[in-house]
Amino acid sequence: MSSSNQEHPSHVTLLVGLPGVGKTTLARALTSRGGGYVLNRDDIRDGIFPEAFLDYSPRQNGVATDVMFAVLAYLLDVHKPERLIIDGKPFSKSAEVRSLTDLVSTFGAKVDVVCCEAPLAEVQRRLSLGLSDPVNRRAKRTPEKAARILREFEPLDVDHLVLDMTRPIDQQVDLVLAYWAGYRVPNGSGDKQ
Repeated sequence: MSSSNQEHPSHVTLLVGLPGVGKTTLARALTSRGGGYVLNRDDIRDGIFPEAFLDYSPRQNGVATDVMFAVLAYLLDVHKPERLIIDGKPFSKSAEVRSLTDLVSTFGAKVDVVCCEAPLAEVQRRLSLGLSDPVNRRAKRTPEKAARILREFEPLDVDHLVLDMTRPIDQQVDLVLAYWAGYRVPNGSGDKQ
């Protein structure tokens, strides 16, 4: 795949969902099968702050989000990549989703929103298993954090595809690829809302 596409607008996919639901796993699988590039807010944060100063605070995450948006704008304006996937942040607030969709539309790019869901108990189980990783402990990627974010999650007010992230990842990738191609995803395996 070429890094830019001058004939067709860029296509941006925003992954929405709780920490631990499987957004990053999905992003990697999508780029492997469908091509494109991932902009991951967590990777950006970890790359711009020296390790000794990583505190994973809301303020630090806000800086990383601003940088991610600036990189997204630059890429859409200058390089016009065929496909970008936005990951590494729950996007739990309507205003966050709207600011991204507004930015993308400024450059004439197409945006899809994919909502990754799983029962809270499953997300908490995954996060508990991940606490053996010191990075996850330091970032406070805990079952309690997932429960707090879920309580604060606002309904999406844009068209979106809903994925059941308890199903095999290959099935979820197939659904997103079909969604990208403009096919209606059958009820029960994902809903376009």
